[in-house]
Amino acid sequence: MKIIDPHLHLFAIEQGEYSWLKPTNAPYWPDKKIINRNFTVLDLALQPPLEHGGFIHVEAGFDNNAPWREVQWLEASVNSPFKTIANIDLTLASDDFLVLIKRLMQHDSVIGFRHILDEDATELLRNQQVQQNLQTIADYQAIFECQLLGSDTPAIIQLKGILSVIPTLKIVINHAAFPNSMHIDYHQWQSNIAALANHDNVYIKASGWEMINRQYSQQHIQQIVDFLLLHFSVEKVMLASNFPLCLFSCPYTQLWETYNRLDLTKQQKQCLMHDNAKRIYQL
Repeated sequence: MKIIDPHLHLFAIEQGEYSWLKPTNAPYWPDKKIINRNFTVLDLALQPPLEHGGFIHVEAGFDNNAPWREVQWLEASVNSPFKTIANIDLTLASDDFLVLIKRLMQHDSVIGFRHILDEDATELLRNQQVQQNLQTIADYQAIFECQLLGSDTPAIIQLKGILSVIPTLKIVINHAAFPNSMHIDYHQWQSNIAALANHDNVYIKASGWEMINRQYSQQHIQQIVDFLLLHFSVEKVMLASNFPLCLFSCPYTQLWETYNRLDLTKQQKQCLMHDNAKRIYQL
């Protein structure tokens, strides 16, 4: 079975900045040294019956002031089928934002943009300049990769408001919005994710398990995927790796083998592990 990994990162440590990978900078993970090295497509090996059909590269802080440099490096060094989610600053003035988005969209691989929202999601999404720039992303028929906490109700309310004003904005939620079934906020995550699922242009990637719990279980993944499939259609959910950060918990090939063992029908696996990413990212 061919898989398309819709969320991974490759690193060229000597060529990029990657300030977040430096031990003196946040995040201060004690195991961060595991990923503080170069990663190429050669590190994406899979075991039969799984094989690669392509991937989506999500910006990794190569150079946030000149995000086209990361795209140029990827397009010069990757021969596999892939698309790129480029870094972009949603707070830029409209004219500067338009210049940047035009420059990035000149690259064939660029299909969308990410500005990590995380704990600043509510404030950023309330910002009128940010909202105008999201409209520009929609005008260019590009994807906005949305990384925020699903339990952050004020941020989800703001996001839903933006979707009602910009219904053509295509949003992909990163890392299933960080569900933690053992936390008091889990029911809030469930309620908020179910509310987002009602929007036609919202899709969701299930990945980043290691960001919540380095010792996550297959049962946890099954629980979250079952919930997502209950509320989103099977055509709107994707399974992804978050490579190389998945290495905090297990090898790349082991994660995909875990996905392949989930209690899903053959058709569901085909959608979640290949077809949806191919269609959504136009690979």
